[in-house]
Amino acid sequence: MKKAIWIAFGVAIIIVTGTAESVEYFTDTNINLLIRVLLIMGLLLVAMVFLGAIALIGIIETEKPLAGTVNNTLGADKSDKPKP
Repeated sequence: MKKAIWIAFGVAIIIVTGTAESVEYFTDTNINLLIRVLLIMGLLLVAMVFLGAIALIGIIETEKPLAGTVNNTLGADKSDKPKP
């Protein structure tokens, strides 16, 4: 997870810097450094949300189902039904 966050941080820096330089080159409009940092942090926050969701989905997919014939998760299975 930490490696993915660092990769997202690097990609955000490259995207924001490239976009800011392109805007400055084509339109002669300077994008302030503070705005660049805020854009990088915003992109990183969005990436962290999506990476966290992907990690949670991965954990849910590896969860093992309950064994036996349990109909609820409030207590142990006390039924006398034979297993099919």
